Amino acid sequence: MESQIIYYFHQYGYIILFVIGFFGIVGIPVPEESFFVYIGILAKNDKLSFSLAWLCLSTGAFAGMLTSYLLGRKIGKPLLERYGRYLGMSKERWRKFILHWDMKKSLFVGFFIPGIRQFNPYFAGMSRLILILFVLLSAAGSLSWTFTYMIIGYIISTYIKIDPEYLAAVGMILFILFVIQLIYKWKKSKKPLSRQQS
Repeated sequence: MESQIIYYFHQYGYIILFVIGFFGIVGIPVPEESFFVYIGILAKNDKLSFSLAWLCLSTGAFAGMLTSYLLGRKIGKPLLERYGRYLGMSKERWRKFILHWDMKKSLFVGFFIPGIRQFNPYFAGMSRLILILFVLLSAAGSLSWTFTYMIIGYIISTYIKIDPEYLAAVGMILFILFVIQLIYKWKKSKKPLSRQQS
């Protein structure tokens, strides 16, 4: 993997890190943490600049958050209203889901959980969270998320051999737990609605 990263880095420069950060948000929910650890290891071995790599990854992630937020704000609600019934999400259930979802806390902490970080900006846009608040939380989250895993690779890899597959496995477990929580909240919000209808 290291040789591939170095090859793409030499081909495209730091822009490739921006692109990876962007599609880490606007893409499928996969754990990018193992990649960030690798970047930290490469920075430790003087293969690239830690600060520039961190800047490119975090600005890419932030750009992805902003893009997803704008998509959620512009087309998220109309799509939900049109096709939500096929997913069991009526207007009433959507409103209840938004009320139970702690968007401010989730935007920052959610960066560390695959799945949540991809869906959060759409939810924020659909619920019309204030843009300046979204920008501040997303910027702080992007910087913290990328820095945390890069510094793990940079510092600890000197003393302990880190297998990125373990980090990927932890990320997938957290994503599964997120899906379970999402289903639980959806079923919980469905019960009062079904009682009202009966």
